Amino acid sequence: MKHLSPAAGRLALAVTVALAVTAGGLAAPAFAAGPATPVTVRATAETAAPLTVPVGSVVVSTGRTGMLTRTGTGTGTVHRWTRHADGVTTTLPAGAYWGSPGTDLVVSQSGTVYTLTDMGGAADPVVIDTSVLGAEAAHRTLRQVVGSTLVMSGSVDGVARHHLVSLEAGKVVSRTVPLSAGWDSWRDYVTGPGTFAVILRSPGTASRRLGVVDVATGEIVESYALRYTTSVESVTLTPTHIAWAEDPYSVNKRMVVAPRGTDQVQSVPWDSPAYANGTVLHALGDWVAYTKPGGGTALFPNDLHPVAVRSVRTGESFPLLDHASSLVPDGDGGLLAVGGTVAHGEGLYRIALDAATGKPAATLVRTSHLPTALTVVKETLPPTGTFDFDRAGGGLPVGWTLSRFNAKVSLTLTHTASGRTVKIADTKPDEGVTTFPLAWNGLYRDGLPAYNGAYTWTMRAEPANGIGPAVERKGTFTLTRAPRPRDFDGNGSPDVLSLYGGYLFSYDLRQLRNRASSQDRYEVLVGGGWQVYDRITPTGNIGGTRDADLVARDRSGVLWVYEGKGTHKAPFAPRTRIGGGWQVYDKLTGGSDLTGDGRNDLLAADKSGVLWLYPGTGNAKAPFKPRVKIGGGWQTYNQITATGNLAGAAAGDLVARDRAGVLWLYLGKGDGTFAPRTRIGGGWQHYQQILGVGDLDGDGRNDLVAEYVSPDPAADSPQTSLLLHRGTGRWATPFAARQHVGSLWSDHQLY
Repeated sequence: MKHLSPAAGRLALAVTVALAVTAGGLAAPAFAAGPATPVTVRATAETAAPLTVPVGSVVVSTGRTGMLTRTGTGTGTVHRWTRHADGVTTTLPAGAYWGSPGTDLVVSQSGTVYTLTDMGGAADPVVIDTSVLGAEAAHRTLRQVVGSTLVMSGSVDGVARHHLVSLEAGKVVSRTVPLSAGWDSWRDYVTGPGTFAVILRSPGTASRRLGVVDVATGEIVESYALRYTTSVESVTLTPTHIAWAEDPYSVNKRMVVAPRGTDQVQSVPWDSPAYANGTVLHALGDWVAYTKPGGGTALFPNDLHPVAVRSVRTGESFPLLDHASSLVPDGDGGLLAVGGTVAHGEGLYRIALDAATGKPAATLVRTSHLPTALTVVKETLPPTGTFDFDRAGGGLPVGWTLSRFNAKVSLTLTHTASGRTVKIADTKPDEGVTTFPLAWNGLYRDGLPAYNGAYTWTMRAEPANGIGPAVERKGTFTLTRAPRPRDFDGNGSPDVLSLYGGYLFSYDLRQLRNRASSQDRYEVLVGGGWQVYDRITPTGNIGGTRDADLVARDRSGVLWVYEGKGTHKAPFAPRTRIGGGWQVYDKLTGGSDLTGDGRNDLLAADKSGVLWLYPGTGNAKAPFKPRVKIGGGWQTYNQITATGNLAGAAAGDLVARDRAGVLWLYLGKGDGTFAPRTRIGGGWQHYQQILGVGDLDGDGRNDLVAEYVSPDPAADSPQTSLLLHRGTGRWATPFAARQHVGSLWSDHQLY
C-alpha cells in the first residue's frame, strides 16, 4: 500500500460558535424518561474546511488523525482516508479494507496477507501473513480489528471458533478463544477498546450466552444469559454496564442494559413500528449512544433514526442528531457521526461529554454545506391569473427539484364551484432522482375533463423519512379553454344529451372514452319536463355568448332556444321563444357555420324534401335570419347532421344518410350552399343516431359519434354503444375506422 502523508494534527475541536437548539426540534425516542433535556449542538468556525467525502459515505473507523470512510457496495466500493486537521481526502486503491476503531490503523488484504498501515504516520506498516499458520488458517474470515489484533472466525474440528491473530516480536501468532466443551462461538460484535463480544452456542440445546472477550488475554471474561430465540444486533460496554440491542425484527425490540458481570438485566422497549435491524450502540462514559444508521436516505420514518443517548445509571434519554449514516468511536473518548440536524445541516459531528453538565453534546466540526431538512432547489409552480389550457397544449407542467430524493410529492387542485379535486402524486422515490414532475393532463380521476373556472392548488413535498418539515406552496388560477360546439358543462369536451322519462341528462364523451371499467359514467342533470319536445337539437353558440346552446321544438310546433351557461350545474338558462310553425320540418340540425360569418346556422328539411338554411344572428332573442331555400330532394335522406369543417374548406359541412344506409358528404362552400355530394360509404343504416360532436380526440379534426344498439333480444339490459368515426381531414375519405367510445342505456333518446 502507498504510505500516505501524516496528519498535521489532532481533530480540531475548538468551539468558536455555540448554537442552542432544544430537543423539540428532534424526534425524541419513544421511551424518553420525563421531559427531554435541552440539547446543545455547537458549530466550528465557518472558515473550517468542509467535509469532502461524498454524500452517503459511511465512516468505517476513526482515530486521532483521520477517518476511514466507505461509499458504494460490491465491486463499486470505494474507500477514502480523510485527515481531521485540514479535511484533505485521499482515495485508497481498490481492495478490501478494515478499520481499527479508535485508532489510525487501516487494514488491507491481499490473499492471506494483511497489511496494517498507520495512516497518521506514527509507525511503519505491519504485515501479517496468515499462510504461516497452516492450511486451516486460509479458510478463516477477518471479522474485525481490535487495536492491532485481527479477530478472525473459522472452524476447528467442525466447531466454530474465534481466533486472535497478531504480530509479536516479528512472528505471526494465533490464539484461539477458549470455549467450554460442547460450545462454539458464533456471531461477534464490536464493543470498545480492547474487547469484543460473541454469541456462545451449545449446539443441540437451547442454551445461548453473550460473551465478552478480552483481546489481551484471549479469554472470555464476562458472560450473560440469553433466551434461545434472542437475536442480538449490537453490543457496547460502559465502565459499569453492558448494553445490547435485542430482537430487532420483533414487536418486542428493545435495548437490554445490565451491570457488568451480572444477569440483572433491564429491558428498555423501543416502541417503534419499524424494525430496529442495523441499530448500533456505542458507550460514552456512563451513557449509551444509539441510532439506526441511514435515516437521511430512508424511505420511511423510524423512531431510531435520530442519534440519541441514554444514561445507564438514571435512564435519562434525549436525542442529539436527527440522523446519522454512521456512528463510530473517535479514539479520544468520544464518537464521530456523519449525519445532520434540521437546524445545522449535514456534516461531521463529534459527540462528547460536556465538561459543564457531564451530559453528551454534539459539535459540528465539518459541514457538507447540504441541508438535512427537505428544501426546494428549483420549482415550476402552477400559474397565477388566467391559464389558457389550449395554448398550453392541453397540459399543466409543474414540478420540483428537491435537495434529496426521498420525498413524497403531490399537487392537489380543487375546482372552486364544484368542489371536484384531482391529486397528482409521486410517492415512490427513486434513489438519486431529485426531480419530481407533477404535470396535469387536465382530467379528473374518473377521466372527466376538468371544468373551466377558478381553482385553488396546493403543492406539497413531505420528507419520506419524516425528518424535518414538509414544503408547501399554495395558490389560485382560473382555467379557460376555447368554446366547443357541444360543450355544455364548460370543460372543453363535447357532450351527448340523453332523454329518459322527461329528464334530460348530459354525458361527457371524453369521460366515457377515458374512464376505467370500474368507474361510473359521470352525468349532469339538465332538468325535467323535456317530454314536451319532439325535437332537441344542439346548435353550438347561436346566442352570442361563448357557450354551446340548443333549440327544442314542442309538440305544437313552437321552437325554443336554451342559451348555454357552460356550468356543470344548470347548464342552460331559461328558454326563450323563437317562434311557431316549425312542425313543417321533419329534420333539424345545427352546429356548423355554413355562411362563413363566424356564427352557427340551423338547417331544416321540410316534409316535402326542401332544405332550408336559417343563418345565425348571434342574438339569443332573435337567433336566426329569415330562412333561405337551399334545394329540394332531401326527402331521400332520413337523417342529416351538421359536422363543422371536415375537409379543411372555408365553412361547415354536412353529412346525410339515405334510406339505403349510404352516407353522403356535402362540403360547404361558405355561402350557405354545398358542393355536389360525395359518397362516403354504406352500412350506416345500423345506427340510430349520427352526431356531429366536433373534435373529440383532440387531434384538431372534427369527428362523428354514432349510436349503435345491439339487435340481440336476449340481452337483459341492452345498451347503446357509442362509436367514434375520427375525422381524417380528407374529403374523399373523411372518416377513419370506427372505435368504441362508451355505452349508455338503449331506452334513452340521444341528441
